[in-house]
Amino acid sequence: HLQFIHTYIPTLTHFYIHMVPGVRVYGQKVTDVEVTLDAQFRPVPVPTLAGVPLLYKALPGTGENDLQIRNNIIVRIMADPRYGLAPPEWQYGGAFGPAPPVLLARRDSRPFSSEDWDILEDFVSHWADEVNDILGQNREARSLELLRSPRLQNFVRRHFSQTGFLDLRFPVGSAVVARGLSVQELNGIEGEVVQYSRDRVGVLFPQREAPVAIKPERLEIVWEAQLAAAPEGPVPNVAPRGGLDRQQATAMVKHFADCLFKDVFPPDDVLGVFGLAGEDDRHNAAIFGVWQGALLHLDLGENALVEAMLEGRVEDLFQNWCRQVAQSTISPRAYYAQQVIERGFAAIDWDN
Repeated sequence: HLQFIHTYIPTLTHFYIHMVPGVRVYGQKVTDVEVTLDAQFRPVPVPTLAGVPLLYKALPGTGENDLQIRNNIIVRIMADPRYGLAPPEWQYGGAFGPAPPVLLARRDSRPFSSEDWDILEDFVSHWADEVNDILGQNREARSLELLRSPRLQNFVRRHFSQTGFLDLRFPVGSAVVARGLSVQELNGIEGEVVQYSRDRVGVLFPQREAPVAIKPERLEIVWEAQLAAAPEGPVPNVAPRGGLDRQQATAMVKHFADCLFKDVFPPDDVLGVFGLAGEDDRHNAAIFGVWQGALLHLDLGENALVEAMLEGRVEDLFQNWCRQVAQSTISPRAYYAQQVIERGFAAIDWDN
């Protein structure tokens, strides 16, 4: 659905695995966690266009009681920047079941905290309301324009939170003066903003070898450095998985749907794309049954599968659909879905 052009957001294949401060979002709960940032993370469109290089990774399973989930707050953040609404693959709640747990962290390794989340959620909500009020043919262009810098920075500075998005309040390279510090010799001395923690600004003072972590309310900006520019031009997009284009993905999905209808496995060279390349034939048959339940009985949509293939999210989509089939009262394949869930999604052999 939403395609990202790799010219504007680099692919993540050159990431080395490391830990960064981020959050875990599940239902309506947001928890500060340390996130292992790896190549499986993907850009979140709206904040990226607004100047914050936020990445997400949907986690398999929940480890919690899904029945308690009443509000999937991650959905709004995953909105399509052109229209203000979440695409089909991020529609959860009701018959669609709960959204999976999602990790969020920043590509630049700066902290992303629950305070940042609160501000971002408010910003996206205000932006979506503005988009909904736009009429006429210029809606898409106007929607994107409403995200451009310094919209988010201005919003952050009007927000009641004092510790959210410290890098937008005190950009790196800015000159600041501290007041009210217990270390008296630093009060009134000009220093340079060099880094951040979740709730402190790292300031490097003259004659000091290491930055000093200072609460933001004790800092005053003397000179503000310019923020790095957010991506311009078309809506950013991740390159299609494996170089697959839309025409190829559509043809592959149509052929797969035909195989499901005829109750025959697809060719060997595409088995892994649909999680059917494992050595356990009984397990493969159960997975095949889940696909039949999703596409033939529940009619969850070939288009959604095409978009998932283009964005490399087939595994995530299958897990979501499998849960829906398992809970279905109309699909004769619900038993297969329950088998797959019981065995665990990690047992599926995907072609990555």
